[in-house]
This record gives sequence, C-alpha cells and structure tokens, in this order.
Amino acid sequence: MVVIDGAGGYVPLYRIDRSDVADQHGGRGRGESAVPARDENHVTMASEAVSTALGRSTTAAEDVAAVFTASISDQFAEHGIAAQLAYRAGTSTDVRTGDFQASGRAAADALATAREYVRATDEPAVVAAVDVMPVESGGDDESTMGTGAGALVLRPDSDTPVATLESVGQATTGFLERHREHGESATAGDARFERRHGVAPAASTAFDRADAGGELEYGVASAPGFRLARTALEPIDAERVSTFNQVGYAGTATLLLDLCHAIESADPGATIGAVAYGQGGADAFVVSVDDAADDLDGLTVAEQLEAKEYVSYAKHLEYRERYDYEGVPNA
Repeated sequence: MVVIDGAGGYVPLYRIDRSDVADQHGGRGRGESAVPARDENHVTMASEAVSTALGRSTTAAEDVAAVFTASISDQFAEHGIAAQLAYRAGTSTDVRTGDFQASGRAAADALATAREYVRATDEPAVVAAVDVMPVESGGDDESTMGTGAGALVLRPDSDTPVATLESVGQATTGFLERHREHGESATAGDARFERRHGVAPAASTAFDRADAGGELEYGVASAPGFRLARTALEPIDAERVSTFNQVGYAGTATLLLDLCHAIESADPGATIGAVAYGQGGADAFVVSVDDAADDLDGLTVAEQLEAKEYVSYAKHLEYRERYDYEGVPNA
C-alpha cells in the first residue's frame, strides 16, 4: 500500500479572461486561464506546491528519499527541476531525483515511478508537476493554455494520510496526434480523430487495468483540451473535478493540481478516478480520500482559484516570455 501523506497545489494570482483573447482575434471566449507573474518560474511555482504538500504531511523534508518532477515546458535542455526542488525543500544530499518530460502524461509517469520507489524502498517520495504553457498570439489554443503546479508526498504508511493510492493502470499505445517544439504552441492535428482513436481506447484500457470497476464518485482528467479530458473520463461514471475553466490546460501540472483539488473537496471515504492522457497513451489511478483531508492547513486550490487579479492581453503575452537565466558565476 502507498498513501498520499500530503497534497498541495499552486495557482498563480494572475488570470487572462478568455473573452479578452477572443476580442483580439475573433471567436468566443469562456472562462479564464492562469498567467504567471513576471518573477515566477517552474522552480518557484513547484516549490510552493511542494511546500504546501510537505506542510500538510507527517514527513520531514530531511526524510524524503526521492523527488520526481514532470514538466513539458521547461526551457532548458540541461538544468533540471527535481534537484532544485529537493535543495529548496531541504532534503538530504543523498536524495534520488528524476525529471520526466516529453509527454502530457509525464506527471503520471512521475507519480507511478514514485509509487514504485516507495513500494520498493519503504521510504517517502515527493512528486511534483509544473508548467507554464507557451502561447502564440492568435494561435488556436492561446486562450486555454494555463499555468500551475501540484505536488504529492507519498509514503508506505501514515497514521493520518490524506488519501490512499489504491491502484494504477496504463495503456501505452504510441498514438501521436499532437506535438510541440520547445517554446512553441502545439500542432494539434484532428481533435475528433484523436478523441475517437487516441483518447477513448487508451483511457478505457488504463482504467480497466487500474481495476476501476467499482463505483468512483469523482473523476480527474489531464488532457490538452476540455473535450479530450471529457472523453478520457467516459469509461467511469463520475462527477468531474476540474480547474480548466479557471486555470486552463496547465500541462503536466493539471493531473496533480486537479487531484489535489479533488482530495481537498471530497468527503472522507470518497473515491477518485484520475487519468492522464498524452503523447503515447494514458495512465489511470484510483485514489480513496482519508479523514485527514478534512482538515488541511494552507490555502486550498479552491481558495486560490477565488483569489485572482486580471491582466491585460499584452501582459498575458509578456509574462509568458522566456526569462533570462544568468546562472551562478564561478568564484
């Protein structure tokens, strides 16, 4: 058994109203998407989520044996996020780290790997996902690309877990309809074809392999679009918990952010089916909510969704620009 000892999400304060994007380029815009502040980046946002997750857990930072991260928008070919998070969190220097990339399902890969690490070593692990999704002015997906972070603390057991990770299933298909180059917006392909031949069979198989035959009360889905995510949840009859209308698609962060949101929102004893669809297939998880989720410290995801300030269309573009990294000069 592997329990979720702590969970935390981070949503930036700034939002762009999607109708403002539509006013620039035509069309309609419903909802809003999260925009990072100029001084926010992958490490700072993921650190906020990790800090909340550790603060809600019984796990001390120095006892964390592994930190795994996921991102599909990190600008660096060589740099990494996991080691930076581990250092900022105060873990010991013998901590195992790993960075997962290249697919929207990378957060699921990181979570499944963390679960196996905990089962194999009986040591706690932290998993985090963070993205600042790039946009192109006038691009098809500009209004719905978001920003955020989520984190979980896993351990073999706990007297006061917030949830239990019951089972995992995956369906690796090699299906690829959407692709994106570094710093560019995505080339999505035929969305209807992808829903029918990519999402539906992969998500259904993943849920079957996660032994999700029982009744699941809530569903969480990570996919690069509202309809794709809705299709991914069709195999289970569950109430959807989503930040899409307030945050947008936050890349790999969507899975952990929405799962944290569901854990915070559900009553103890509730069950959650979570699925991540991305390049290459889908992964599904079954999670049961425990009593400790009813009394959590720190800001909830729902509270962060309510606390917001709107930015102009120009700021929405400016704040997503790549930041200059100067590194640490040699002494």
